[in-house]
Amino acid sequence: MPLLPRFAGSIGLRKLQNHLRASIPLLVLAVVGTQIYGRTVAQEFYPKQGTLVAQNTSSTNFTLAKTLAEHTGGVGAIAISPEGQTIASGSSDKTIKLWNLDNGELKSTLIGHKAPVLSVAFSPDGQTLVSGSSDKTIKIWNLRTGRLRRSLYGHFGGIYSVAIDSQSRTLVSGSGDGTIKIWNLRTGQLERTLSPRSGMILSVAISPDGETLATGNQDLTIKLWNLRTGNLLRSFSGHSYYAVWSVAFTPDGKTLVSGSEDSTIKVWDVASGEILRDITNRSPVLSVAIGPDGKTIASGDKSNQVKLWNLNTGDLLQTLSGHADGVRSVAFSPDGKTLISGASGAGDKTIKIWQLP
Repeated sequence: MPLLPRFAGSIGLRKLQNHLRASIPLLVLAVVGTQIYGRTVAQEFYPKQGTLVAQNTSSTNFTLAKTLAEHTGGVGAIAISPEGQTIASGSSDKTIKLWNLDNGELKSTLIGHKAPVLSVAFSPDGQTLVSGSSDKTIKIWNLRTGRLRRSLYGHFGGIYSVAIDSQSRTLVSGSGDGTIKIWNLRTGQLERTLSPRSGMILSVAISPDGETLATGNQDLTIKLWNLRTGNLLRSFSGHSYYAVWSVAFTPDGKTLVSGSEDSTIKVWDVASGEILRDITNRSPVLSVAIGPDGKTIASGDKSNQVKLWNLNTGDLLQTLSGHADGVRSVAFSPDGKTLISGASGAGDKTIKIWQLP
C-alpha cells in the first residue's frame, strides 16, 4: 500500500497562520465541494492541496482526558460497547485489550490471534466481541467470561473490517482477499460470500435498520448491498486515489460518509448516490465515524490528527493533535460526549480518550 509523504508546515506558513488568527475574521465565500455559502472564518492555506480552505473558528471543545499505552504495537482498531462503559482495542501486537472507559483502567487482554488485529466490533446486545486479523481468521469472544467462543475460517486474506447488525444476528467481514462474507453470528455458519471484484474490501458498515450493507473498496468505489439477499443495490463513484478506507452510516440510515486515501471525506445520499458534500482534508483519511446526533463527523488521518466536521455544512469544527502516527480508527461513545482514537503505526501505539467538558 502506498504511504504518502506527510504534510509538513513551513515557518512561513506558521507566520501566516498566526497573522490570520490575530486579524479580524473576514466574511468570505467559502467553497467546500459543491457547497458555496457565506460565513465568518479565518483562512488557512494548505500547500499540499494548493487550495484555499476556509476553517471555521468555532470549536466542539473536546479535550484530551486520558492516553492508554499498554499495547506494544500500533492500534489499528477500536470500538466502544453499546452501554458506553468499555473500549475494545485491536493491535499489531496480536492482542485485544478491554478498557474501562471512565477511568482508563485495563480490564483484560484477549489472546488468540497469531497476527495483527485489524478490526473489532461489539454486538449491540453487549454480549459478544468480534475481531478480525491478518491471520485470516475471525474470532468471536464471550464478554461475560472473556473466553473465545469460536473461530471462523474461510477468508484467504486479512480481515480489515467487521460489522454486526442491530439484531446481533448477522456478522459481516471484509477482507484483503476481495470478498465479503456474511455469517450467522450465533452459530458461526457462513451464509453467503460476495465477490464484487473491487480489490481489497477495507471497510464494511450495516445500516441501522439492518437491511443495507455498505463496503468501502480498493477500487475507489462504495457499494451498497441488500444484506438479506446479497444483491448489489448500487455503486457510488467519486473518490480519486487508491482506496476508500472507511464508511459509516448516519443514525437515520439516509446518509453515508466515506474517507479515502485521496484526502477527502464525501457525504452521500444513500437513496440517490448523490454527493451531498465533498470535504477536503489535508491528509489521506484513514477512518471516519458519525456522532449519535447525526450531525458530526470524526476523522482520523495520516497526518496524525483527529478532526471534527459539521456533516451538514462541511465546516471544520475542531482539530485534535497528540498522536505520533496515523490515526487508523475513531469512535464516538453512545452519548456523544466521548471520542476515542487509535494510532496504527509503530511510532505511537496509544489510544486517546477525548471528552467534552
